[in-house]
Amino acid sequence: MHSVSKTVISRDTAGTLIAAAFGPQAALSEFQELTDGFFNAAYLVGLASGERYVLKIAPPATVRVLRYEQNIMHAEVAAIGLIQRTTTVPVPTIYCFDESRRLLDVPYFIMDYLPGISLHTARPGLAPQDQLAIDTAIGGYLREINTQTGTTFGYLTPTAPQHSSWKVAFLQMVDAVLADGADIGVRLPLAYERLRKAIVQAADALDEVATPQLVHWDLWDGNIFIDPATGTITGIIDFERALWADPLMEFQFRTLETAPGFQQGYGRTMLATPNQRLRRVLYNIYLYLIMIIECAYREFATNDQEIWARGQLDQALAALAAE
Repeated sequence: MHSVSKTVISRDTAGTLIAAAFGPQAALSEFQELTDGFFNAAYLVGLASGERYVLKIAPPATVRVLRYEQNIMHAEVAAIGLIQRTTTVPVPTIYCFDESRRLLDVPYFIMDYLPGISLHTARPGLAPQDQLAIDTAIGGYLREINTQTGTTFGYLTPTAPQHSSWKVAFLQMVDAVLADGADIGVRLPLAYERLRKAIVQAADALDEVATPQLVHWDLWDGNIFIDPATGTITGIIDFERALWADPLMEFQFRTLETAPGFQQGYGRTMLATPNQRLRRVLYNIYLYLIMIIECAYREFATNDQEIWARGQLDQALAALAAE
Protein backbone atom coordinates (compact mmCIF):
# COMPACT_ATOMS: atom_id res chain seq x y z
CA MET A 1 0.00 0.00 0.00
CA HIS A 2 1.41 3.38 -1.00
CA SER A 3 1.58 5.92 1.82
CA VAL A 4 3.61 9.09 2.29
CA SER A 5 4.43 7.79 5.78
CA LYS A 6 6.75 5.14 4.35
CA THR A 7 10.46 5.92 4.37
CA VAL A 8 12.17 4.84 1.14
CA ILE A 9 15.72 3.53 1.39
CA SER A 10 18.19 2.02 -1.05
CA ARG A 11 19.74 -1.44 -1.04
CA ASP A 12 23.07 0.13 -0.07
CA THR A 13 21.50 1.82 2.96
CA ALA A 14 19.90 -1.45 4.01
CA GLY A 15 23.30 -3.12 3.73
CA THR A 16 24.82 -0.50 6.00
CA LEU A 17 22.13 -1.01 8.64
CA ILE A 18 22.48 -4.79 8.49
CA ALA A 19 26.27 -4.60 8.82
CA ALA A 20 25.92 -2.30 11.83
CA ALA A 21 23.59 -4.80 13.50
CA PHE A 22 25.30 -8.09 12.65
CA GLY A 23 28.87 -7.16 11.74
CA PRO A 24 30.76 -6.43 8.50
CA GLN A 25 30.62 -10.09 7.48
CA ALA A 26 26.81 -9.86 7.12
CA ALA A 27 26.62 -9.54 3.34
CA LEU A 28 23.22 -8.55 1.91
CA SER A 29 21.96 -10.93 -0.78
CA GLU A 30 18.24 -10.07 -0.86
CA PHE A 31 16.38 -6.77 -0.60
CA GLN A 32 12.68 -6.29 -1.24
CA GLU A 33 10.05 -3.86 0.00
CA LEU A 34 7.11 -5.48 1.79
CA THR A 35 4.15 -3.44 0.61
CA ASP A 36 1.22 -4.80 2.65
CA GLY A 37 1.56 -2.34 5.53
CA PHE A 38 -0.17 1.04 5.80
CA PHE A 39 2.19 3.11 7.99
CA ASN A 40 5.84 2.16 8.59
CA ALA A 41 8.03 1.00 5.72
CA ALA A 42 9.17 -2.63 5.86
CA TYR A 43 11.83 -4.43 3.84
CA LEU A 44 12.78 -8.08 3.54
CA VAL A 45 16.55 -8.37 3.87
CA GLY A 46 18.33 -11.66 3.28
CA LEU A 47 21.95 -12.48 4.06
CA ALA A 48 24.34 -14.54 1.97
CA SER A 49 24.54 -16.95 4.93
CA GLY A 50 20.83 -17.71 4.56
CA GLU A 51 19.21 -15.72 7.38
CA ARG A 52 16.24 -13.50 6.53
CA TYR A 53 15.05 -10.49 8.49
CA VAL A 54 12.57 -7.63 8.30
CA LEU A 55 13.87 -4.08 8.49
CA LYS A 56 11.11 -1.78 9.72
CA ILE A 57 11.52 1.99 9.42
CA ALA A 58 9.59 4.86 10.99
CA PRO A 59 8.08 7.64 8.84
CA PRO A 60 10.18 10.63 7.74
CA ALA A 61 10.26 13.41 10.31
CA THR A 62 8.75 15.79 7.75
CA VAL A 63 5.59 13.72 7.33
CA ARG A 64 2.58 14.67 9.46
CA VAL A 65 1.10 11.79 11.42
CA LEU A 66 -1.85 11.49 13.77
CA ARG A 67 -1.21 12.45 17.38
CA TYR A 68 -1.43 8.89 18.66
CA GLU A 69 1.05 7.71 16.01
CA GLN A 70 3.94 9.81 17.27
CA ASN A 71 6.80 7.49 18.31
CA ILE A 72 4.65 4.36 17.94
CA MET A 73 7.67 2.29 16.90
CA HIS A 74 8.57 2.32 20.61
CA ALA A 75 5.23 0.70 21.37
CA GLU A 76 5.88 -2.20 19.01
CA VAL A 77 9.32 -2.89 20.43
CA ALA A 78 8.05 -2.69 24.01
CA ALA A 79 4.99 -4.86 23.36
CA ILE A 80 6.90 -7.59 21.54
CA GLY A 81 9.48 -7.71 24.33
CA LEU A 82 6.75 -8.03 26.96
CA ILE A 83 4.91 -10.73 25.02
CA GLN A 84 8.11 -12.76 24.55
CA ARG A 85 8.89 -12.62 28.26
CA THR A 86 5.45 -13.42 29.63
CA THR A 87 3.44 -15.52 27.14
CA THR A 88 3.62 -18.38 24.65
CA VAL A 89 2.41 -16.14 21.81
CA PRO A 90 4.70 -16.56 18.77
CA VAL A 91 6.21 -13.17 17.92
CA PRO A 92 9.34 -12.25 15.98
CA THR A 93 12.57 -11.61 17.86
CA ILE A 94 13.85 -8.04 17.59
CA TYR A 95 17.64 -7.96 17.15
CA CYS A 96 18.24 -4.24 16.88
CA PHE A 97 16.32 -1.06 17.68
CA ASP A 98 18.17 2.13 16.76
CA GLU A 99 16.78 5.59 17.38
CA SER A 100 20.15 7.34 17.49
CA ARG A 101 19.69 8.68 13.93
CA ARG A 102 23.41 8.08 13.40
CA LEU A 103 22.99 5.82 10.36
CA LEU A 104 19.44 6.77 9.38
CA ASP A 105 17.57 9.96 10.17
CA VAL A 106 14.57 8.05 11.58
CA PRO A 107 14.26 5.15 14.05
CA TYR A 108 14.30 1.58 12.76
CA PHE A 109 14.45 -1.97 14.03
CA ILE A 110 15.41 -5.38 12.64
CA MET A 111 13.38 -8.49 13.47
CA ASP A 112 12.87 -12.06 12.34
CA TYR A 113 11.24 -12.67 8.99
CA LEU A 114 8.35 -14.97 9.83
CA PRO A 115 7.89 -18.15 7.80
CA GLY A 116 4.53 -18.89 6.21
CA ILE A 117 1.85 -16.69 4.68
CA SER A 118 -0.68 -14.27 6.12
CA LEU A 119 -3.98 -15.69 7.27
CA HIS A 120 -5.67 -13.01 5.15
CA THR A 121 -4.16 -14.65 2.06
CA ALA A 122 -4.69 -18.23 3.23
CA ARG A 123 -8.18 -18.12 4.76
CA PRO A 124 -10.26 -18.31 1.52
CA GLY A 125 -8.62 -21.64 0.67
CA LEU A 126 -8.84 -23.21 4.11
CA ALA A 127 -11.31 -25.97 4.95
CA PRO A 128 -13.88 -25.06 7.64
CA GLN A 129 -12.29 -27.35 10.21
CA ASP A 130 -8.88 -25.75 9.62
CA GLN A 131 -10.35 -22.26 10.02
CA LEU A 132 -11.99 -23.39 13.26
CA ALA A 133 -8.68 -24.68 14.62
CA ILE A 134 -6.82 -21.50 13.67
CA ASP A 135 -9.53 -19.24 15.15
CA THR A 136 -9.38 -21.26 18.36
CA ALA A 137 -5.62 -20.75 18.53
CA ILE A 138 -6.05 -17.01 17.87
CA GLY A 139 -8.50 -16.82 20.75
CA GLY A 140 -6.04 -18.50 23.09
CA TYR A 141 -3.16 -16.26 22.08
CA LEU A 142 -5.23 -13.09 22.34
CA ARG A 143 -6.41 -14.09 25.81
CA GLU A 144 -2.74 -14.42 26.82
CA ILE A 145 -2.03 -10.95 25.46
CA ASN A 146 -5.06 -9.44 27.17
CA THR A 147 -4.18 -10.96 30.56
CA GLN A 148 -1.07 -8.75 30.75
CA THR A 149 -1.89 -5.84 33.05
CA GLY A 150 -0.46 -2.38 33.50
CA THR A 151 -0.73 0.44 36.01
CA THR A 152 -2.28 3.18 33.83
CA PHE A 153 -4.44 3.45 30.70
CA GLY A 154 -3.00 4.72 27.43
CA TYR A 155 -0.84 3.89 24.42
CA LEU A 156 2.52 2.21 25.00
CA THR A 157 4.44 5.04 23.34
CA PRO A 158 6.66 6.84 25.89
CA THR A 159 5.17 10.25 25.08
CA ALA A 160 1.51 9.14 25.20
CA PRO A 161 -0.71 10.51 27.99
CA GLN A 162 -1.39 8.03 30.78
CA HIS A 163 -4.47 8.04 33.02
CA SER A 164 -5.76 6.14 36.04
CA SER A 165 -9.32 6.24 34.58
CA TRP A 166 -10.20 4.45 31.36
CA LYS A 167 -13.03 6.88 30.68
CA VAL A 168 -10.67 9.84 30.94
CA ALA A 169 -8.06 8.07 28.79
CA PHE A 170 -10.55 7.12 26.07
CA LEU A 171 -12.11 10.59 25.87
CA GLN A 172 -8.62 12.06 25.56
CA MET A 173 -7.92 9.66 22.69
CA VAL A 174 -11.16 10.73 20.99
CA ASP A 175 -10.27 14.41 21.47
CA ALA A 176 -6.86 13.79 19.91
CA VAL A 177 -8.19 12.19 16.73
CA LEU A 178 -10.88 14.84 16.39
CA ALA A 179 -8.14 17.47 16.66
CA ASP A 180 -6.24 15.61 13.92
CA GLY A 181 -9.31 15.82 11.71
CA ALA A 182 -9.91 19.49 12.45
CA ASP A 183 -6.27 20.31 11.75
CA ILE A 184 -6.56 19.10 8.18
CA GLY A 185 -10.21 19.94 7.52
CA VAL A 186 -11.72 16.46 7.34
CA ARG A 187 -15.48 16.46 6.90
CA LEU A 188 -17.39 14.17 9.27
CA PRO A 189 -21.08 13.11 9.22
CA LEU A 190 -21.76 15.20 12.35
CA ALA A 191 -20.27 18.49 13.50
CA TYR A 192 -17.20 17.79 15.63
CA GLU A 193 -18.70 19.11 18.88
CA ARG A 194 -21.95 17.27 18.29
CA LEU A 195 -20.08 14.03 17.65
CA ARG A 196 -17.96 14.46 20.78
CA LYS A 197 -21.06 15.21 22.85
CA ALA A 198 -22.72 11.99 21.69
CA ILE A 199 -19.65 10.01 22.79
CA VAL A 200 -19.40 11.78 26.14
CA GLN A 201 -23.06 11.12 26.89
CA ALA A 202 -22.43 7.36 26.59
CA ALA A 203 -19.02 7.37 28.27
CA ASP A 204 -20.22 6.31 31.73
CA ALA A 205 -20.26 2.77 30.35
CA LEU A 206 -16.45 2.95 30.34
CA ASP A 207 -16.33 3.21 34.13
CA GLU A 208 -16.78 -0.59 34.30
CA VAL A 209 -13.19 -0.97 33.05
CA ALA A 210 -10.98 -0.84 36.13
CA THR A 211 -7.80 -2.71 35.10
CA PRO A 212 -5.48 -1.64 32.26
CA GLN A 213 -4.96 -4.71 30.06
CA LEU A 214 -2.67 -5.10 27.07
CA VAL A 215 -4.56 -4.70 23.80
CA HIS A 216 -3.01 -5.48 20.41
CA TRP A 217 -5.80 -3.55 18.64
CA ASP A 218 -4.79 -4.53 15.09
CA LEU A 219 -5.01 -8.32 15.14
CA TRP A 220 -6.74 -8.82 11.82
CA ASP A 221 -5.87 -11.76 9.55
CA GLY A 222 -3.17 -9.76 7.76
CA ASN A 223 -1.11 -9.62 10.95
CA ILE A 224 -1.28 -13.36 11.63
CA PHE A 225 1.05 -15.76 9.80
CA ILE A 226 0.45 -19.47 9.38
CA ASP A 227 2.25 -22.47 7.97
CA PRO A 228 0.05 -23.43 5.00
CA ALA A 229 1.16 -27.05 5.23
CA THR A 230 0.18 -27.57 8.88
CA GLY A 231 -2.25 -24.73 9.58
CA THR A 232 -0.30 -23.71 12.68
CA ILE A 233 0.25 -20.07 13.54
CA THR A 234 3.90 -19.12 13.00
CA GLY A 235 3.72 -15.57 14.26
CA ILE A 236 1.75 -12.46 15.18
CA ILE A 237 3.04 -9.04 14.16
CA ASP A 238 2.34 -5.29 14.17
CA PHE A 239 2.01 -4.35 17.83
CA GLU A 240 2.74 -0.69 17.06
CA ARG A 241 -0.76 0.42 18.11
CA ALA A 242 -0.72 -1.57 21.35
CA LEU A 243 -2.18 0.12 24.40
CA TRP A 244 -3.25 -0.47 28.00
CA ALA A 245 -6.99 -0.47 27.64
CA ASP A 246 -10.20 -2.51 27.56
CA PRO A 247 -9.82 -5.87 25.71
CA LEU A 248 -13.17 -5.19 24.04
CA MET A 249 -11.22 -2.87 21.72
CA GLU A 250 -9.72 -5.90 19.95
CA PHE A 251 -10.57 -6.41 16.28
CA GLN A 252 -12.31 -9.73 16.96
CA PHE A 253 -15.16 -7.97 18.83
CA ARG A 254 -15.80 -5.31 16.17
CA THR A 255 -18.98 -6.84 14.73
CA LEU A 256 -20.49 -7.41 18.22
CA GLU A 257 -20.28 -11.14 17.53
CA THR A 258 -17.38 -13.58 17.69
CA ALA A 259 -16.50 -16.64 15.60
CA PRO A 260 -17.23 -19.93 17.44
CA GLY A 261 -13.62 -21.07 17.25
CA PHE A 262 -12.29 -17.77 18.56
CA GLN A 263 -14.82 -17.78 21.41
CA GLN A 264 -13.76 -21.29 22.39
CA GLY A 265 -10.09 -20.32 22.45
CA TYR A 266 -10.61 -17.00 24.22
CA GLY A 267 -12.66 -18.72 26.91
CA ARG A 268 -14.55 -15.68 28.06
CA THR A 269 -17.78 -14.03 26.94
CA MET A 270 -17.17 -10.34 26.28
CA LEU A 271 -20.39 -9.03 24.68
CA ALA A 272 -23.05 -10.36 27.04
CA THR A 273 -24.29 -7.15 28.67
CA PRO A 274 -25.76 -3.89 27.30
CA ASN A 275 -22.82 -1.92 28.72
CA GLN A 276 -20.28 -4.20 27.05
CA ARG A 277 -21.99 -3.78 23.71
CA LEU A 278 -22.21 -0.02 24.20
CA ARG A 279 -18.50 0.15 24.95
CA ARG A 280 -17.78 -1.72 21.74
CA VAL A 281 -19.93 0.71 19.75
CA LEU A 282 -17.86 3.57 21.19
CA TYR A 283 -14.65 1.78 20.20
CA ASN A 284 -16.01 1.28 16.68
CA ILE A 285 -16.69 5.01 16.38
CA TYR A 286 -13.14 5.77 17.49
CA LEU A 287 -11.69 3.22 15.05
CA TYR A 288 -13.66 4.50 12.07
CA LEU A 289 -12.80 8.12 12.89
CA ILE A 290 -9.13 7.15 12.71
CA MET A 291 -9.61 5.23 9.46
CA ILE A 292 -11.32 8.23 7.85
CA ILE A 293 -9.02 10.95 9.16
CA GLU A 294 -5.77 9.09 8.48
CA CYS A 295 -6.62 8.96 4.77
CA ALA A 296 -6.12 12.72 4.56
CA TYR A 297 -2.65 12.31 6.06
CA ARG A 298 -1.50 9.22 4.14
CA GLU A 299 -2.42 10.20 0.58
CA PHE A 300 -3.35 6.63 -0.31
CA ALA A 301 -3.60 5.75 -3.99
CA THR A 302 -7.35 5.08 -3.75
CA ASN A 303 -10.18 6.25 -1.50
CA ASP A 304 -11.47 2.71 -0.89
CA GLN A 305 -10.63 2.77 2.83
CA GLU A 306 -12.31 6.12 3.39
CA ILE A 307 -15.49 5.09 1.58
CA TRP A 308 -15.72 1.86 3.58
CA ALA A 309 -14.94 3.53 6.91
CA ARG A 310 -17.51 6.29 6.34
CA GLY A 311 -20.20 3.67 5.81
CA GLN A 312 -19.13 1.88 8.98
CA LEU A 313 -19.09 5.12 10.97
CA ASP A 314 -22.62 5.93 9.88
CA GLN A 315 -23.76 2.52 11.16
CA ALA A 316 -21.89 2.91 14.45
CA LEU A 317 -23.36 6.37 15.06
CA ALA A 318 -26.83 5.00 14.35
CA ALA A 319 -26.20 2.19 16.84
CA LEU A 320 -25.09 4.73 19.44
CA ALA A 321 -28.18 6.88 18.86
CA ALA A 322 -30.37 3.80 19.36
CA GLU A 323 -28.92 3.08 22.82
